[in-house]
Amino acid sequence: MLFKKTLYAVALTVITLATTVISSPISSVPEKRALFGRYNDLNCKPSSSKPNPVIFLHGLLGISGEFTYMGTRFALEGYCAYSLDYGHIPGIPIFGGLNDLMVSAKELSDFIDKVLAATGASKVDLVGHSEGSVLPRVYLKYFNGITKIDHFTAIGSAQYGTKLVNIVTLLETLGLWGTTKGVFNPVCKACFQLTEGSPFLDQLAEGGDTYPEVKYLMLVSKYDELVTPYTNGFLRTLGPNVHNVVLQDLCAIEVSEHFLQAVSPVVFNAIEYFLRTGSVTEAGCLALLQ
Repeated sequence: MLFKKTLYAVALTVITLATTVISSPISSVPEKRALFGRYNDLNCKPSSSKPNPVIFLHGLLGISGEFTYMGTRFALEGYCAYSLDYGHIPGIPIFGGLNDLMVSAKELSDFIDKVLAATGASKVDLVGHSEGSVLPRVYLKYFNGITKIDHFTAIGSAQYGTKLVNIVTLLETLGLWGTTKGVFNPVCKACFQLTEGSPFLDQLAEGGDTYPEVKYLMLVSKYDELVTPYTNGFLRTLGPNVHNVVLQDLCAIEVSEHFLQAVSPVVFNAIEYFLRTGSVTEAGCLALLQ
């Protein structure tokens, strides 16, 4: 576990540094576009074979830089790919995803409209990590997103929240949950919306958690240490357009926990195949060689 944490810290540092160099929101440097594809380039025009721009959504305390690996790979595959920084609270620099999910969903709605207007596309595909895996459902339900979303993929999926390895249960048992919420809610509103059984998640699930017009892929890992239990990442309103997939079923030797899913070749392979075909890849571990 320590090795994986260290590896993630190194990867995130590299990604963050790379983001400042190659993935500004609107790049106007031709050399960067040639080397890294059309990542975060609003001048990108989708092709007939890949008509939907792909928008990546980071997790709690995250930054768009966590998707530099994924975004760049998708751009090099010919997709118009974008990453959004959302959910900032005034006075707290860098870290995103802290604000109320309704506020973040409005930011996502505005960004989607911006991307659609710039690219001329009619729909986008969303890829969300952790908190970013729940945000699209807020957008779909409360911001008329059904008409604008084709595929929705989640990694480190947290659809029904988490007990944070039973930390929440412990605080509830000790009678400290209310106090904890009172102290931290002003600086992390989303934290408490994303706990298992929260009123926000209960309301979000009312009437079902999927729409037949949208194609869903929920990817979870057995080794996820933050979304516990990992099966909370599954959608519950099932249908032919809904795929709940354990990452290790695609590749038994895939050991990504919560964070490393954002830089996993197996995850990239599964998402890219899903966006092209609407189904789930069986290539699995072959992606590790790519």
